[in-house]
Amino acid sequence: MYKTLIAVPGNYQQQIERLKRAGFQVYQKPISLSIAEEAFVQEVLDYHCVIMGGGPWTEKVISKLKENGKLKMIVKFGVGVDNIDLSAATKHGIAVANAPGSNSRAVAEHALALMLALTRRIISFDQNVRRGSWKDSHSDSLIGKTVGLLGFGNIAQKLAEFLRSLPVEVIAYDLYKNEERAEELGVRYVELEELISTSDLISVHVPLTDSTRGMVNRDFFQKMKPTAYLVNTSRGAVVCEKDLIEALKNGLIRGAALDTFEEEPLNPNSELTKLSNVVLTPHSASNTDEAYLSIMDCCVENVIAFFVRKELRNVLNPDFRG
Repeated sequence: MYKTLIAVPGNYQQQIERLKRAGFQVYQKPISLSIAEEAFVQEVLDYHCVIMGGGPWTEKVISKLKENGKLKMIVKFGVGVDNIDLSAATKHGIAVANAPGSNSRAVAEHALALMLALTRRIISFDQNVRRGSWKDSHSDSLIGKTVGLLGFGNIAQKLAEFLRSLPVEVIAYDLYKNEERAEELGVRYVELEELISTSDLISVHVPLTDSTRGMVNRDFFQKMKPTAYLVNTSRGAVVCEKDLIEALKNGLIRGAALDTFEEEPLNPNSELTKLSNVVLTPHSASNTDEAYLSIMDCCVENVIAFFVRKELRNVLNPDFRG
């Protein structure tokens, strides 16, 4: 009987019962995402499958688990797997799966909320009112703007769907074009240079890869409109924070809203926390009850497909040989 660890806090009783009916032993025990490697190995050593949002899934950890443990599958509670060494997992015959699309609605909703918070200055107005000040109450508007989607995957497409109800123009850049979906949503594909230079607001939706790491940098900001805004609900390392801070201080762009950061949690002494033209949230875009249940449903289906039906559902290491 396969032992599965759900290392995520929350009430997932229905999903746990489904796994048990399929013949799994299921244990739920949240594990700190910043746990040391040696301690992490001991925590997960006895399980065939681990469902977890983060964790130090390094070459060293995976190697030790394969040598001394039972691990056959890692399931990311979410989408991004930049914390998992896919090459090491493939080398040691461990499948890595994720839950694509399960949190797209929640993240897209959060991105839209950040756009409105930025343009309508919601945060600064709230702070002013709490201080008893009714001055400086002028804001910008999202209406009539050109919104550029950097990446056009599930989340960006859902955001475009939300934006259809507003009088805005939506453009997108992606290496892999989904022309049918773009036409359906009224989105126009453009080259990267045009997206950067013509967008009034750029929302980042690319995965973190070697080619996207730091792609939103000084050169990128210099090409943006000085009245433009940046929103990032993707991965923090896609944006070079040092260059972003410089751009915000020097007026290269008007403002930014970030849900993800190069290092998390964000250092409270970061210069980002001292800038008035920045909105910051704690990597919480997908943190809704509805999204969590949807993600766990997908994770559980991945596990059952792999162990029971011998299917590689949402498995990300294509060269995996179990």
